[in-house]
Amino acid sequence: MIAIRKNKMTLLCVALLLVICTSNIYSQEKAKDHKVKRVIVTEEKHNGREVTTNTESETSYDINGNIIEQILYKGGEVDTHFRYEYDAGNNKIKEIEYTKKGAVDKISEYKIQNGLRVEKTVYDSKKTLLLKKTYQYLYY
Repeated sequence: MIAIRKNKMTLLCVALLLVICTSNIYSQEKAKDHKVKRVIVTEEKHNGREVTTNTESETSYDINGNIIEQILYKGGEVDTHFRYEYDAGNNKIKEIEYTKKGAVDKISEYKIQNGLRVEKTVYDSKKTLLLKKTYQYLYY
C-alpha cells in the first residue's frame, strides 16, 4: 500500500515538473498559433487598502512566433533585457543583452549547421571576444 502511494506521488511530481518545464515552450507555441505580437505581464499586489501595480515582463514575437525581445522588471525597473535574431530556419543566431540603463552589454552569436548549434561566441559592447564555445555532437 505504501509503495503504491509512493508511485502515485512520484508520478504526480514528474507530471508537475513536466508542466513547469514546458510552460514557456507551450506559451511560445500558443503565441505562434495565435499570431501574438507582444505580451505584457502586469502584477498587481494587494496589501490591505494599498494596491501596487508593476509591469513584470514584456515579450515581443516575430511573425514566426520567435521571441525577438524580452524585458524582465523588478520593482518597476528593468532587470534584464534581451533582443534576439533568427535565420531563415528559425534558429537563434544572435542574442543582445542590455544593461539596466539600456546600453549594449554583451552580444552572443551562434553558428548553426544542419539545424544544430555548433558554435557560440560572446563579445562585449566593443566587439572584444569574451567567450567561445563549440558544440560537438556524437551519434549512435
